[in-house]
Amino acid sequence: MRWSISLGPALAMSLLSCSPARSAPWPVATPQGWAALRGAIEWQRSVRPRDPWAAGLRVTMRDPRSGRVVDGRGAIAVAPGRAVRMVLIGAAGATMLDAWVTSTRWRVAVPTLDLVRRGGLDEPPDMPVGFLRWWFLTPLTGTLIAAARVDSGPLWILREGGAVVEVRTIACGRGCLQATRRALGRAETVEECRGAAAPTAGDSARYVDEVSGLEVDLRLESIALAPPRREAFDDPDATGLGPDTNTEVGGKGAGT
Repeated sequence: MRWSISLGPALAMSLLSCSPARSAPWPVATPQGWAALRGAIEWQRSVRPRDPWAAGLRVTMRDPRSGRVVDGRGAIAVAPGRAVRMVLIGAAGATMLDAWVTSTRWRVAVPTLDLVRRGGLDEPPDMPVGFLRWWFLTPLTGTLIAAARVDSGPLWILREGGAVVEVRTIACGRGCLQATRRALGRAETVEECRGAAAPTAGDSARYVDEVSGLEVDLRLESIALAPPRREAFDDPDATGLGPDTNTEVGGKGAGT
């Protein structure tokens, strides 16, 4: 693999000051190389959705610990940086999963099991909380601490709090990214393929929690013609809005 590593000037000087120059593990970036790689990640951030959107989707979740598989169609509503709501409906028309996630709180209901779980900053390994919170609310946030050009294209290393995120482009025929987030002994990977800056039918994402083995495959099937209602992002228990009401979060154009 061909590597051309670039570090931010401050980080590079910090690394070099801790070891002899001839054995430094990271070569110092040229100003032009660092600027180009930093510009590339800024462009990736700029084409992420910023306004609320909603879509009809199909999702398959597999939990190897319990053997449970959830496979259904439904709707997702996303307010980037604020909240995401996903409702899945089974073949018989019953709600299979109702997930609401913000940056600080979450609620997941599985009506068929008479199960409702809530939490805060925690991210349970058997629920898609980490996936929804990370990839739909703040997917590429963090400080760029290193970057490289490899055979597949740019590779970026971001630090956000106690997490380190490795982001790279991959080939899939559309605009594709692969991101791995590592923090506190946990590693999560998302592979996303999308056709444009705005969400588009056919966009897909695959999430794997590399510790628990939880897998989530998500594919957008249709895009709502209008943005979701603001109340779709409120706490379902606080508002009294149950899953039957919020299956409309995608609107008539979402295919729900």
